[in-house]
Amino acid sequence: MPKTVKALAIATIAAALGAIPTGTPVAAADAIASCSGGDFRWTAVDGAITMQPTLLTFTSVGRLWGCSGPGNISSGTFTGVHIAWSDCMHPADGPLTVKITWDNGEVSTLWAPWPVGMSQPTVGPMEVVDGLGLGSRVKVVAEYEMMTPDMVMGCMGAGVKTGPGRLSASMI
Repeated sequence: MPKTVKALAIATIAAALGAIPTGTPVAAADAIASCSGGDFRWTAVDGAITMQPTLLTFTSVGRLWGCSGPGNISSGTFTGVHIAWSDCMHPADGPLTVKITWDNGEVSTLWAPWPVGMSQPTVGPMEVVDGLGLGSRVKVVAEYEMMTPDMVMGCMGAGVKTGPGRLSASMI
């Protein structure tokens, strides 16, 4: 499978899990494939992030754009599931699975241990575990919005149930 497709798949999964800061892609000369941007929204489906550590399940939906590489892929959409121990000082520490549907109809599934902390961006490799790009590794840069008024008020009250993010990714 083309390595560009593998990288794009990882980017999509990352987007589903969180966001990567727009404009923070890996240097083009070092990448086999890449997506220059993306956005997503995460939602806690069985509770909210509070000051008390709790095991939560998060879902994410998002999109990728500015993608280049073999197969004429230019964009994609993704969904993700992140099961993580979470509290307001440690937002999400646990495995993430992302399913990307590319604009050419192909699908990729990515997986990684994915610790989201207060320091942003979150950067890490994701493995393509199924579909297009199987066996490849993708570097994902995701930026979750932290310390916004809604998040601070949520942590001081009933909790934080949802939030946005941005991302980029490169297959290396």
